[in-house]
Amino acid sequence: MLSNSLLVITGIIIFLLSVALVRIFCVYAKNKGLLAIPNARSSHQEIIPLGGGIIFVVFWCLELLLASYFNWFSIKELLIFLPGTLMVSVVGYWDDYKNLTAKKRLVTQVLASILCVAMVGEIHSLHLFGLSATYLGYYGILLTILGLVWSTNLYNFMDGLDGVAAVEALFVFGVGGLLFWDVKATRMALLVWSIVPVVAGFLVWNWPKARVFMGDVGSYCLGFLVAIFSLIGDLWYNIPVAFWIILYGVFWFDATITVIRRLCRWENLAVAHREHACQRLQRIGFSHAQVLSGVIAVNIILSSIAMWIFFVKPNYLKWGLLLTVIILTIIYLIIEKLKPMARVKS
Repeated sequence: MLSNSLLVITGIIIFLLSVALVRIFCVYAKNKGLLAIPNARSSHQEIIPLGGGIIFVVFWCLELLLASYFNWFSIKELLIFLPGTLMVSVVGYWDDYKNLTAKKRLVTQVLASILCVAMVGEIHSLHLFGLSATYLGYYGILLTILGLVWSTNLYNFMDGLDGVAAVEALFVFGVGGLLFWDVKATRMALLVWSIVPVVAGFLVWNWPKARVFMGDVGSYCLGFLVAIFSLIGDLWYNIPVAFWIILYGVFWFDATITVIRRLCRWENLAVAHREHACQRLQRIGFSHAQVLSGVIAVNIILSSIAMWIFFVKPNYLKWGLLLTVIILTIIYLIIEKLKPMARVKS
């Protein structure tokens, strides 16, 4: 395995390559007309290159193929992590370019999730809410497929403001790698951490004021990977999914509550909107940088809760989950009072 100094150097090289490649992609996107055009539901007023998240996919494929070549991962592990992620990413890039229907996107995501689950194998028990595994039987397979699809989409839903989706990835994958590292899953930790410098390089251009967007290709890729790593961590290394739920709190809470509220209003979920909590803050006058600072602050709190419980008080996991939900609920209610969620017109 690589030495610590070599890992740091490798990370720096990946970061610099990511910065350079995203810049090159911006030129390509402008020439090809791959642009985000502002409309009534946009949080931006400028025309911005779209689809910069393709860089995540390129690095991800190269890293997996290299790891497989050097026998760091088996063919089975390669098939778990590569085909499904590639499928959702390709359909995301296609959607950025051609605007696919929601049905086509969803069918591809479901097929990618089924493929991933088929390669993983039996999923009868998961550590959903604590250190004790919950027996799910064959419902475990269905729950996992739904989780993969939902994570893929919720990450896409929450990618609406400068830097937010990239920063979320840095926290989730950065701390997630620590969890694998602590249980001696060194290869898996390095695989998780390999995403961090790539996203950090993209963030250089996506930091407010953004000069490129990751697009569906990037958000689908990251959302799918979060779900895969949480699944593998649970099944192979007994890292409860609950830890990932805490780390992922900013995104899943806002997205889930917003979708549930829209369903209760019989709104068309395929219609774009700006009613997520972060977007409502921006609409009442907070800048992208201010909202991003708030997201960073909340992520620091949630990451601290997850790490304190994981490394110090593992038996307090359920209480950590409860505390996470309480914190996010309070924040959501404060935002709701400042700017109530409006109805979305079809």
